Amino acid sequence: MSLRTKRVDFESTCASFLGVVSILFAASHQDTESSSSSSSSSSSSSSSSTGGGGTTATTGFMDPFQHVYDLCTAFPKPFDDKLFDATASFLVQHVRLASERILDHDDIVSAYSKEWKHYRMAAAYLDKICEYLNKMILKKRMPNTLSNTAGIGSLSGVRRYGGMAGSAAAAAGAGTKMVIDKGAAGSAIKFEKQKIESLAYFIWREFVLNDIKRAHSNRLLAQVFELVQQDRDGTPSVGGVIIHTVESFVQVNEYMPQKLQYYIEEYEQSYLDSTKSYYTAESNMLLSTLDISAYMKKVTLRLEEEDSRCSRFCHQTSHEKVMKECESQYIAAHQKRIHSEFEGMLKHEKLDDAKLAYLLMSRIPNGIMPMLDILQAHIVSLGRDIVERLRGSAQKDPRDFIAALMELHTKYYDICLKYLENNGSFGAAMDKAFRTIVNESYENASQNFPELLSRYCDGILKKSTKSVYSEQELEDKISRVIVLFKYLNEKDVFQKFYSRMLAKRLIYGLSTSDDMEMTLISGLKAVCGVEYTTKLQRMFTDITLSNDLNKRFSTTLERNSVDLGVDFSIFVLTQGSWPLTGSNLPFQVPDELEKSVTRFTEFYMGNHNGRKLTWMYHLCKADVRLTYLDKKYELNVSLHQLGLLLLFNKTEKMKVIDLANESKLSVEDIRRTVKALVDLEVLVSSDKSLTESAEISVNFKFSNKRTKLKVSAATQSETVAQESQVTRTAVDEDRKIFLQATIVRILKSRKVLGHTQLIQEVIDLSKSRFLPSVPLIKKGIEQLIEKGYMERSKERKDLYTYIA
Repeated sequence: MSLRTKRVDFESTCASFLGVVSILFAASHQDTESSSSSSSSSSSSSSSSTGGGGTTATTGFMDPFQHVYDLCTAFPKPFDDKLFDATASFLVQHVRLASERILDHDDIVSAYSKEWKHYRMAAAYLDKICEYLNKMILKKRMPNTLSNTAGIGSLSGVRRYGGMAGSAAAAAGAGTKMVIDKGAAGSAIKFEKQKIESLAYFIWREFVLNDIKRAHSNRLLAQVFELVQQDRDGTPSVGGVIIHTVESFVQVNEYMPQKLQYYIEEYEQSYLDSTKSYYTAESNMLLSTLDISAYMKKVTLRLEEEDSRCSRFCHQTSHEKVMKECESQYIAAHQKRIHSEFEGMLKHEKLDDAKLAYLLMSRIPNGIMPMLDILQAHIVSLGRDIVERLRGSAQKDPRDFIAALMELHTKYYDICLKYLENNGSFGAAMDKAFRTIVNESYENASQNFPELLSRYCDGILKKSTKSVYSEQELEDKISRVIVLFKYLNEKDVFQKFYSRMLAKRLIYGLSTSDDMEMTLISGLKAVCGVEYTTKLQRMFTDITLSNDLNKRFSTTLERNSVDLGVDFSIFVLTQGSWPLTGSNLPFQVPDELEKSVTRFTEFYMGNHNGRKLTWMYHLCKADVRLTYLDKKYELNVSLHQLGLLLLFNKTEKMKVIDLANESKLSVEDIRRTVKALVDLEVLVSSDKSLTESAEISVNFKFSNKRTKLKVSAATQSETVAQESQVTRTAVDEDRKIFLQATIVRILKSRKVLGHTQLIQEVIDLSKSRFLPSVPLIKKGIEQLIEKGYMERSKERKDLYTYIA
């Protein structure tokens, strides 16, 4: 190939060049499928071609490249503009013939696909041959290129098309113009200089695609959409030809600033319209003939099919739009019907249908929102049914009631996990439902949920012959307790009841496992923080320290050779950590225990100077043996009961009034204490009503199958209802103190704070324990003002100032 500048005869050289080009494009209308490779070999191998002047010449591989270079560098004047115009004229003539061949077929889509594939390949080869011409055009347009182009490689060409001299014709594409030169013979069409491949695409778009649209009722797209509909109806279509046709709408605009604009305007919008029309009719028909379950299954299948179809028949940017249109017609248009059936799916446990409903509704904006409300209301309804069914027996034994709620929670947690893809929104709806259930007020204040939950914990952690759980079962039940505990608003109420029951388990040695007790406390700490469980953990510490103290006391007695006459052990409990109050019942400690009490008091005070011991006789227990019978019996009794029994070591009979005088208990307390022993028939009364003059005597004929008997604690001064009321009263007092401390802490850090902001901050700091009412907070503020901790601002009554 020669690179010298020389004189060139434009007509003959251009004719030779166009002869090669005509061979290159001639393959586009051959009948064989191998025509593509033929066109390539025709342009690259030596062959005989007829030029525009009718002469025959032997053409080598490099000849067309040489022709382009010679014409663009001709002396004295280059022919690059004339070469560009000649090439454009050839392409116009070729695509017009191609358009006629396409329209001659009944199967326009297949004919179009074949013509386009060969034209695109030939245009690519032609662009390579004209690479030097492309450089010349780019060089001339460089100033405009910098401001008006979007570069594609080094030869991207100009993206703004303008007309040459002459009258303007219709625009074809954004910024693209062609003009007709009326002064030239045959009304030649002129194009703005641009990359040859860009020119080829533009000419195809204008003289094939737009011509079919304007002059032939857009037969091409009409047939494309017929084939798409056949594919949707289940008739296999020639997918390849549709794919090539769709690709052409994208490729012809490849060199435009908005590459997909032509595809979107001419193909995508029409595809979306046909999709909408088709699926609107089908969805209405299906819903009128199928039940909701079959409808959802059909919709799921159709969406999968359309997803696959869209990836074949549309550009990837259209995928989301097409699927949204399908979802709009299949799901959004009928969402009320699906929502109305969702409750029935839950009620009748059609969980596979519920999963389908979720998967479909999650495809559309806010589709699952009504389902959240439905799920929440459904769970609340089931919870209320449990409350109505079991709350009557819950006060006596809350295990069935709490277990039913636990099962309900586990069931719907598993449903959310398995059938609703563990969606956080459904989890939140379930949480709201259970908060509603566990925080509802019941008819009796002693039957509220915090108390029942604490009593359930007491039941599973207390030693019992009725129900023995393995360690794994206990851990599972404790984890479920923590789940329900999280939903409580009145966590301080649970804490108060739980601490009282824990105290009894620890004092009387009734815990099944200290490890399980600590597991539950750790769970409570994880939810509410360290402060919530500090006293509970301190209770365990006191038990451990008391065991060590008993060992040291026994060692001291042995060292001093002191015999107490009884087995004696104590628990020394920190007053502020244990929910216990001293008994106001006067009581005379039996002589048999007086020495033990005195010795231990001396021992303790000798080791802990400045401390005060308060003996809580009403919590003491004792084991006493009956030695006056043929069979040996051992009774577990309260200290008050022990004191009365020991009086009968001196005499066999005593009146109620005498027992009261000896023990210093009131007659009423004597009646309650003696009644349990009389009921067990250890003692016998001459009067069932236990009047003051009634004689109580030892029953020498007592007999029982068991040798170890536990006498009920009839000496307790409170019934269950009374104990609950006392606990509630204690909670109310604790809340007042907590709120006042919280208000002072806030004001101390802020110094001055508005009323509304103070109320809100108090609520925020308190909600981990309980939800305080605004009147209760206001009452606390007034009390603090009276105590002189804070005052109202003189300028504004809604401002509070901290008083140091």
